[in-house]
Amino acid sequence: MRSTTTYRGGTGLAPPVPGTVAGQIEKPAWFWLMLWCLFVLGVQPWSSRVAAPQGTTGSTNSVMKGLLLGAIFLIALAATKPGFRTRVNPAGSMYVMYVLFACATAFLLAEPLGPLTRLARFLIGLVLVFLLWRPLVQVPERLIRAHLWAHLLLAATVVLSLAYAPSQAWRPLRSLGTGYRLQGVIIPMLPPRVGEVGAILLGLALIGLLCRKLSLLPAGALIGLGGVLIAASRTRTSAAAVAFGLVIALVITRKTWAGRIASLAVPGLLGIAFLTIGSLHTWLLRGQGTQQISSLSGRTTSWQAVLDEKVSIQTAIIGHGLGNKRVLLRRGEGDIDVMAIDNSWLGLYWETGLLAVIIVGLALVLAWISVLRAPTPYIRACGALLLGYVTVASLNESGLSDLSSMTLHLLVAAAVCDADRIRHRSRALTTY
Repeated sequence: MRSTTTYRGGTGLAPPVPGTVAGQIEKPAWFWLMLWCLFVLGVQPWSSRVAAPQGTTGSTNSVMKGLLLGAIFLIALAATKPGFRTRVNPAGSMYVMYVLFACATAFLLAEPLGPLTRLARFLIGLVLVFLLWRPLVQVPERLIRAHLWAHLLLAATVVLSLAYAPSQAWRPLRSLGTGYRLQGVIIPMLPPRVGEVGAILLGLALIGLLCRKLSLLPAGALIGLGGVLIAASRTRTSAAAVAFGLVIALVITRKTWAGRIASLAVPGLLGIAFLTIGSLHTWLLRGQGTQQISSLSGRTTSWQAVLDEKVSIQTAIIGHGLGNKRVLLRRGEGDIDVMAIDNSWLGLYWETGLLAVIIVGLALVLAWISVLRAPTPYIRACGALLLGYVTVASLNESGLSDLSSMTLHLLVAAAVCDADRIRHRSRALTTY
């Protein structure tokens, strides 16, 4: 199956349009950087629960995100006329298949408008990544740099939130433990998202420093800022996910077994430190008891409810419908509780069924194959970091069924590693 698609404007005899390169309107580098930063901003979970006490319900401001994404798409489309070239990598193709499958199942619902709107937004996001092939993805270092800058921008808004509304920026743990967690206010982000921003910032900056893509001073500042966000948000999932991603990145880029063993020894020492050093141990526990720790802050309760739910064969195959991210828990007569699933794979099964789990699972596998085949160590390490983060975080957070930050990390990793392999092959053919 050929995954390269070429779009050309006009006929073969038509002269090139002035101000364009192969159908791509010339724009300065900052233009595409700004466009990607806005795109990353548009997939953030802008949660109204930021200003609300923990435990109350809230909704995502999808209207504002949809308008922003639509504006970005129109700008990118205008900047790529009258023609453009793109490549649809295998992982991206699987996500296109997932969106089409989810659209087909949405028409079986009583009210399909909501799911179809979310899927249209998802498809626009995928097409936008394809539109940015020439200006960003084709040279993978550009996209990694843009992704790093986008997360630096998000981190800056969280820091500014401390000065803008310090009372709202610190969120009490309450039923989930003791103490406070840092959240975003200027751009509403709950603590887990703040931790994710810090983790990606820390990971990409550390790899950039080790691969000599960043100098010591800016890399140290970014690493420090990322570490502070992880620590202040008290997000254990982000800490574990970025640690796993960094370990995988180091292991697959080390050329000797000694280097690989050393890469595995570092996280082992960190694990011992968290268990033996009092302050780190306190941060890890967050004041929770043994039952809360073992149940992953209550997540396993909703997971078990999803697994125990008796459904028809049709529902098992196509799910309950996109947007159903919560389950009802009955604890006796009249005692009903609603809990989020907080697991991307169980959420996929609950929303869009087993077929969706298979499709997205294949997308993740194909993305990992692209990472392992990337010839440039820096690109391979960055791809491994992003995919390692997604692999771990998807077990404890939702997101892979939507155009979310987690899905975007997967698409970025697959795109840059696929582009790196194509670039290397083109250079080899040119040499011969």
